[in-house]
Amino acid sequence: MSLRNTFSSSNGELNPAIIIRYALFLLLLIGLTFFYLSPGFRGLNHEKGLEQAQIAREVARGNGFKTKLIRPLSLQQSVKHSDSVTLTSLHDTYHAPLNPLLNSIALKFYEDDFQWNGKESVYPLDRVITGVSILFLLASIVMTYLLVAGIFDAKIGSVTALLMLLCEMLWQFSQSGLPQMLMLFLFTCACYFLYKALESEISERKPLIWLLLCAGAFGTLALAHWLAIWPFVGLLIFTAIYFKPRGVAAILMLLVFLAIVSPWAIRNIQITGTPLGSGYYSILGGMSVGEEYIYRNYEPPSQNIFGAGFYTKIINTSIAQLNGLYAFLGSIAVAPLFFLSLLHPFKRRSIANFRWPILTMWLFAVMGMSLFGLPDQAFDANQLHMLFIPIMTAYGLAFISILWGRIGFSTNLPLIRNSHLIITVVLSSAPMLLGLVPNIRSSFRHKDLNTQALQISHIRDQAEPAAIIVSDAPASVAWYGDRSALWLPVTPQQMREIKLLAEQKGQPLTGLLLTRKTSNKSLLKMIYGKERHWAPLITGQAVAFAGLRGLQPASWTQAGDTMIASMKDMDFSKLNRAMFTKGFFYLEEAGE
Repeated sequence: MSLRNTFSSSNGELNPAIIIRYALFLLLLIGLTFFYLSPGFRGLNHEKGLEQAQIAREVARGNGFKTKLIRPLSLQQSVKHSDSVTLTSLHDTYHAPLNPLLNSIALKFYEDDFQWNGKESVYPLDRVITGVSILFLLASIVMTYLLVAGIFDAKIGSVTALLMLLCEMLWQFSQSGLPQMLMLFLFTCACYFLYKALESEISERKPLIWLLLCAGAFGTLALAHWLAIWPFVGLLIFTAIYFKPRGVAAILMLLVFLAIVSPWAIRNIQITGTPLGSGYYSILGGMSVGEEYIYRNYEPPSQNIFGAGFYTKIINTSIAQLNGLYAFLGSIAVAPLFFLSLLHPFKRRSIANFRWPILTMWLFAVMGMSLFGLPDQAFDANQLHMLFIPIMTAYGLAFISILWGRIGFSTNLPLIRNSHLIITVVLSSAPMLLGLVPNIRSSFRHKDLNTQALQISHIRDQAEPAAIIVSDAPASVAWYGDRSALWLPVTPQQMREIKLLAEQKGQPLTGLLLTRKTSNKSLLKMIYGKERHWAPLITGQAVAFAGLRGLQPASWTQAGDTMIASMKDMDFSKLNRAMFTKGFFYLEEAGE
């Protein structure tokens, strides 16, 4: 498709109206990019995004795929496999490598050893990470236009691209630090190759090269997020049934996929003894007490996921996905209509047949998400529905366009002829448009206020570079404070075990930093829930805060200190006043 054809009308002449529409689209794209990178940006908004960002920084420093965030379970797994493990130089085996690797390339252009001078309320590297994500979002929009225009026509391709640009969910994911925008680009490329293969099969040409390119895109996608293996399994099943000779193409695709992911799996085996690394335990988090509790435990989980309640949780999670499908698909009005389009007999075989691999991949993605869980719903790190937004939106638009054409409006007025598309754009962009004005007003009002990220970054002034800090917000400490952070273990006894291990390796734990993440929990959950072993410390923190802040009588401070001291063998008892003034409860050893 040439540039002239894009801007030309049906008679081949340049069309000023089309040029104006594309120019307005470009201006909107630039405006939204500027807003979500500058006044509308308050830092990365997902803890796992922070975690991947600090891994990218270690890669940029030349340290390899190391992490400053120490998950007790990951530490135990590595220590069990090798005695040479050090806490301050721990290999990450939880995350897929591609997103940190690509972010590290962008971070290498940043100077001054990645330090935050505190002159800005937002960490400059947050904008670098978000900028990379936005680039992949824009590349996804371009790739979507090429794919959809090739399947249907330029009009549906243009409207699909516009709906993606106005999708609030995609912009929120671009600010998370998660690999979703990278995944969206790779998945769209895979769909493009798959459609070309399907066209080749229909026209009796050899589709193998396109299928191998599709497998390569999926292998790269799996290196961005391991859960992408699930839709690839669905694709293999479709390929084995549809393409002739049966099964040959599927086997070759599998070999290409394995060739791409195997090096990282071998690396994980060398570090942990298992190809999935510590990510192996994430399925237990999805099916039992939750991933956070699983990874904070220094003891490997012993429960059988196929025990009581397994099938109930699978069914409940699947139903929750179906109930929230509109939100999972970015609140784009026509995206769920893809499932109705399955009932329509499209005349072109390529359009009709392409629906079935999309459906198959989506069904297997749902299975994977049901197993691993979606605790954060539509904005969860395991969210794969958003990969299907472009292609499902395109089929939904095609479906309502066919229905609208059958109504039989005989008019040359573009407003009437395309009113179904206009209504779709208005309804789908409502979440962004309704929140955009308040967000602009709020961003200018709070642009000079200190963020929690800026406040927590001061921990680096209170702890040496080789220090290890225990915290309930280890991702923030690792990324913004640039210090190694041990995720608060399940029990104080486990913390003491890790502390002993750290001392043996000459890397002692130096303090305990608590944020409002724990103190804001209800007293009932604190005493009887997962934090019950830390209840005296957490409640003491909240009570001491009240007294020291002047919110309650000063005697409350002593009461809070007494509750903290009531914990047996509490190693950290001296309150660091410098961090306290920043709004955080930081306890050190009394001798420091």
